[in-house]
Amino acid sequence: MVWDTLVHFLHRAHASVQVEVGAGLFPDHSQSRPADILLQNWNLGRPVALDISVVSPLNPSTLAEAGATVGAVLEATESRKHQANDEKCSALGWVSTPLAVDSYGAWGKEATLFLAQVAARLAIHKSLPKSQASFDLFSNLSICLIRANARAILRRV
Repeated sequence: MVWDTLVHFLHRAHASVQVEVGAGLFPDHSQSRPADILLQNWNLGRPVALDISVVSPLNPSTLAEAGATVGAVLEATESRKHQANDEKCSALGWVSTPLAVDSYGAWGKEATLFLAQVAARLAIHKSLPKSQASFDLFSNLSICLIRANARAILRRV
């Protein structure tokens, strides 16, 4: 899974990582889980809740939009995740950060910015050039997406 690989790289970057956080923390006893991954003290000392979404631009409901505007499906996914999670995360003192990637490997704007931060921290902690850390991170995430696509195809055969 993409988030398993991301967690691995976050650990390598010495981040304080918790997975699948948030269920049952709300007054309405909702089982909503706004954080696939929660990073303590990430953004100016504030926790960051990462919500990872892998979307297909070939989904019939978004196909026309995806064909007309590059990145439209990713932007829509990020927006939808903000609508669902921002209020909940704010109530917990977290910063909501959706990480949207399409099944072909294109990352949303927020995801790209966040992954650049991960690569920078990884470069510092592992004494690597930032370009090498970025390459390692993105190539491993890409392999995860390729494997997931292959599994999806094999399930249909």
